[in-house]
Amino acid sequence: MDLELQGKKVLITGASKGIGFGIAKKLLAEGCEVKLVARDAKGLSDAKEQLTLEYPQSVIKTVAADLGDQAHLSRVFAELKDVDILVNSAGSVPRGTLLETSSQSFRSSFDAKVMGTIDLCREVYKHMSERRYGVILNIIGLSGERPNPKSVATSTANAALIAFTQAVGCISADDHIRVLGINPGLIATPRTAGLGSEDDSPHNRAYKHLLSTLPFGRMGKPEEIADMVAFLVSVRASYASGCVYTVDGGLHFRVE
Repeated sequence: MDLELQGKKVLITGASKGIGFGIAKKLLAEGCEVKLVARDAKGLSDAKEQLTLEYPQSVIKTVAADLGDQAHLSRVFAELKDVDILVNSAGSVPRGTLLETSSQSFRSSFDAKVMGTIDLCREVYKHMSERRYGVILNIIGLSGERPNPKSVATSTANAALIAFTQAVGCISADDHIRVLGINPGLIATPRTAGLGSEDDSPHNRAYKHLLSTLPFGRMGKPEEIADMVAFLVSVRASYASGCVYTVDGGLHFRVE
């Protein structure tokens, strides 16, 4: 199936590793010109080097920026003027119950994941609406629809982004812009590599149990999310907007 993505200009946040890196790799394979954004300059440089080896003829630009910092955010804004597709995949939020999560930790992570995403969407929307074309896709998270009391900040941030994606995406078609989201389940990334370790803490025991009950007997793969992203941002999904798709193998429907 030709997704007709050749030459499309894409900006991906959180692109130095994990799901964001997988998305970058997939869209480069489809012929897109890609800009990579992440906080870690060294990780970003390593990611570009790895991708350039595999796709030497591709256009790859990097921007090191913390989306929770307004000064950094302005650097990313400058890269949005010609972007056809924005993929927001940045922002890690700490685990913890309400009493375990400080106000400062909650605010700083919320600013980076939620407000960073919203600010980028607002800025790119201006340019896309002038051209009467564009796609915005937000990588969110399963806890936004299945809240976890042990991850209150994560659940709150993800629920906010689900609502934001639906609220903007239901009307953006009037400007010929599509706004979509994906809620990944548990995906095998550097961030999840230590889950279920030999540590016998309650936290790890809970993850060991979760890992033993996963659909298909495994975590998802970044490339499986990336394949879904490539389809949704392509013309093959041209009537989809305001939707948030859960890709977790059916985990959220399982009853313990």
